[in-house]
Amino acid sequence: MRALVLGHSFIRRLRDWMRVNGRVMRHGNLDVHLHGVGGRTVPQVYHLDMQLVERISPDVILLQLGGNDINDTTSASDVLVKLKRLITVLREKHPDSIIIVASIFCRRRPRGLSSRSYDRKKKRVNKFLLKEFGAFEQGKKVFFFSHKFFKEKHFDRDGVHLNDDGNRCFYHSIFSALRLVL
Repeated sequence: MRALVLGHSFIRRLRDWMRVNGRVMRHGNLDVHLHGVGGRTVPQVYHLDMQLVERISPDVILLQLGGNDINDTTSASDVLVKLKRLITVLREKHPDSIIIVASIFCRRRPRGLSSRSYDRKKKRVNKFLLKEFGAFEQGKKVFFFSHKFFKEKHFDRDGVHLNDDGNRCFYHSIFSALRLVL
């Protein structure tokens, strides 16, 4: 079984952290590919990463996206519409794949708006995603997964990315989400 974790810099940094710390994401016959690009937005995934999705042809796709789409000019519903559009395309091209939509997490120092404004929009997007896709249920093809671990101590000095302890927690959270569908 192949899984693709698709996202932004958090995924790239998680992959780097795994390499440095000798971690792998394997469980039984689950083979996990991580693809993250710094600054990646939902529309960029649609335009730049679909060939990768086709090549890997994953059984499970975990989306860790949306955080870079939150800015001073977008509403929570704008971000939700972008994610739903991407999920629709993924479902059309990979109807047998399970799609996990992971929660957007806080940022102490988001770019382009206050942390309070970012947090408010992030909470709305996550609430909309949970309402739209629901939590995991056996046999469900698309569901929302909420990361529960994020605390102030998990952030790097830049206030945006995760430190070593944060990446360790993120690793276990992503792995927990993937194990749900095994």
